[in-house]
Amino acid sequence: MDVQPEAVQAAEAYEAMFVPALFAQWAPRVLDGVALSPGQRVLDVACGTGVLAREAARRVGLSGAVSGLDPAPGMLAVARRSAEVVDWREGVAESLPYADGQFDAVVSQFGLMF
Repeated sequence: MDVQPEAVQAAEAYEAMFVPALFAQWAPRVLDGVALSPGQRVLDVACGTGVLAREAARRVGLSGAVSGLDPAPGMLAVARRSAEVVDWREGVAESLPYADGQFDAVVSQFGLMF
């Protein structure tokens, strides 16, 4: 994947500043509402740098599976560095690159505004 350096720099700044200030505190609360358990399969739509997907991966454990989907290659480049256990893919919610029924839960923390 050919990612523009500027896109990666912007995603790194997002991860360093916005995730701790705005998003990290809400990831556990979002997932509390889903009541994930070990072994489940989870999709995080509009995952950005992966704060919600990382927490989902922690909750479902190695017996589960988490996929993160985002349209921004820079965000995914940063996400890939943070959690190798997550299957990170480029794509959009309007055209999911997954089979129907593949996931036990589909979540999104900040994607509806886009």
